[in-house]
Amino acid sequence: MKTVIIIYMIVSALFSLGTLTYVTTDWIYEKVKEKKKPAPVPVPEPEPELEPIPEPEPEPEVIPIVHEVDAEEADHMISDELAMSSVIYEDETEPDGYKTFINIGTICQAFEEGDTVTLADLKEKKLVPSKAKRLKVLADGVLNKRLTIKANQYSVQAVKMIELTGGTVIWKKVR
Repeated sequence: MKTVIIIYMIVSALFSLGTLTYVTTDWIYEKVKEKKKPAPVPVPEPEPELEPIPEPEPEPEVIPIVHEVDAEEADHMISDELAMSSVIYEDETEPDGYKTFINIGTICQAFEEGDTVTLADLKEKKLVPSKAKRLKVLADGVLNKRLTIKANQYSVQAVKMIELTGGTVIWKKVR
């Protein structure tokens, strides 16, 4: 029986030693693990967002006023879009009928600075046929005065020429 007790004590000692070894090893492992943890990396503060610099608004295109202009010069001086944006539109109840044409140079020779030109004025001066019901202004010739012209149609170059000399284009639309 003594042998059994001795064997029991040896086994118990070995078991206790194993448990102690396990606990010690676990404790050492935790300490090593703590030392191996990297130091916390500081998170940089985000840079403040910069507001985009707004692009400057383009200056609106302006129609320059000239003393004298022909169709070729007018085409180079302003865009079609700018010229057409200044046209004044009026409704006309007169029915469609005979359409006649007149050149801007002819109008310029027959009227004075600041005059308003209508189909009736052109008929009165015998520049267009008396049976004409509608008028289209073309850009042939030179314009060197400010005129207000009322017609049913214009060439784009004629519109440009009238506006470049400070005149007004009134486009009469038949309803």
